[in-house]
Amino acid sequence: MRRTRQLSGADADRGVSEVIAFVLVFGIIFGSVALISVTGLQAMESYQENEQLQNAERAMGALADNFNDVMRYDGIEERYGELALQGGGVGTGSDGTQLNITVDGEPLDSSSYFGNEFDGVANDGVVTLGEFRYEHGSDEIAYDGGAVVRASEGSDGTNSAMLEGPHLKYNNETKTAVISLVSIDADDRSIQSDENLGFTMNVDERSSAVADIDDGHNLTVELEGESRYKDAWEDELEDWEDVDAERVIITIAEVEIDR
Repeated sequence: MRRTRQLSGADADRGVSEVIAFVLVFGIIFGSVALISVTGLQAMESYQENEQLQNAERAMGALADNFNDVMRYDGIEERYGELALQGGGVGTGSDGTQLNITVDGEPLDSSSYFGNEFDGVANDGVVTLGEFRYEHGSDEIAYDGGAVVRASEGSDGTNSAMLEGPHLKYNNETKTAVISLVSIDADDRSIQSDENLGFTMNVDERSSAVADIDDGHNLTVELEGESRYKDAWEDELEDWEDVDAERVIITIAEVEIDR
């Protein structure tokens, strides 16, 4: 006759402990895998977003170099470039950053040195640069007056920095200041796409003039009012107050941007 062995209390406790241990170990392993999966996915998404913004920076830099030909060369009236949106968007408009330019204390468009040359592109010395920007989430890369700016929305507002500075040059030896800007006149709109989009810049009006000035400390370029890229422009214009310029060369191209 077969006998069935009765488990002692110690054996029963040991069996329960082993089951509990197995459950705990399995739970730890499962939780670790889940945690790694979540954090890994977040890290991958963060990497992809950062890579996308870096690609946008390079693309906008190339686009800016191409577009800026309209203010560098008188004979160029049109330029074309593309941006890969990859789920982002492009925003355009006729507002944006405003720069106030005064020469020998006079507003640019009423300066005795330039006559009426800048009447069409400045208003009481203020040049409005317009808007052309790539947007992705809370980040954006903008073509702003010829410069390229990166901006991010944070808890303390919009933070911005120049990736490529504007065409504002000063030669201390010859005391020559060169100011070249692009002013965009475009409809307010936003385009979302996963594809590459092409944009054409056409010159509506190009104003350019040279002035020889006797008195020193006579040229100022400053930010007018508020701008979403305030940090970037204030840093850039820090040395452009009462500049000691004997020759001032200014070119402003007013353009349209179309798809």
